[in-house]
Amino acid sequence: MKKVFTLCLSLVSLTMLSQDVKRCESAEPSYINRMPGFYISDCKNSEYNDVEFIYYVKGNALKINKGGKYYDLYYRMNEGESRKFSEAQIIQNYFNAVVKIKGKALADKKTTLSASINGNEVYIQLHTAANSVDTKSYRIEIIEVTPMNQDIELTLQEAIDKNGKAALYGILFDVGKSDIKPESAEALKQITDYLNANPAIKIIVVGHTDNTGGYAANITLSKARAESVKTYLIKTGKIAATRLLSEGAGQFCPVSTNDTEEGRMLNRRVEIVKL
Repeated sequence: MKKVFTLCLSLVSLTMLSQDVKRCESAEPSYINRMPGFYISDCKNSEYNDVEFIYYVKGNALKINKGGKYYDLYYRMNEGESRKFSEAQIIQNYFNAVVKIKGKALADKKTTLSASINGNEVYIQLHTAANSVDTKSYRIEIIEVTPMNQDIELTLQEAIDKNGKAALYGILFDVGKSDIKPESAEALKQITDYLNANPAIKIIVVGHTDNTGGYAANITLSKARAESVKTYLIKTGKIAATRLLSEGAGQFCPVSTNDTEEGRMLNRRVEIVKL
């Protein structure tokens, strides 16, 4: 039987759910509760999001970028609540709960945590009022690392026949790196299947980034990612190298705004262009 872990904070939550904002009444994941005396004042969840957490270790800023089911929960203290919680108390409660199930803190201040829960890699980031001894509100972000459900069924063949190219969002890389992540296998198989079904066709693999970082660095990164895909198609897909070219456009050809995370997600892509 599959084990189900529950993160029980050191303080048992007795918050009245009726005080939660109505649209957020079921917004919390089942395995974690909240600090007592708090209600959900807002939530911005999504079934899939690409999230970057920034945290600090020995004064150095580090980043992790993960995709999966996303929870963004805002908690506010109930009016008239007699208990007073410090920032340190809230953070330590979540940290203790995570350590109890063999998780760990990534950040020195224990505000970024990770654990394996119900078979999923889970990351948690806490946002509280700095140096507060009487915290009236706090925010928690959670990402459960899972593949995105592909809802649009337009095939690679149809896209290329119609537009001469196809954008693929299922080819994933860690931030700033060109190594292909294992969860990219299905998208790469689509390219291999397309090329095997059309043996006379040659393609260019083009890497694209958002505008985060410098222009020159983004060009270099996008070229390296495109080259990684090309190498995969040759070595794993057994596609002839003479049928493949690779190039990087960096941030030069956006398909959406770079002013929002949703837009930047659309701009980070690999395109297959028919020669």
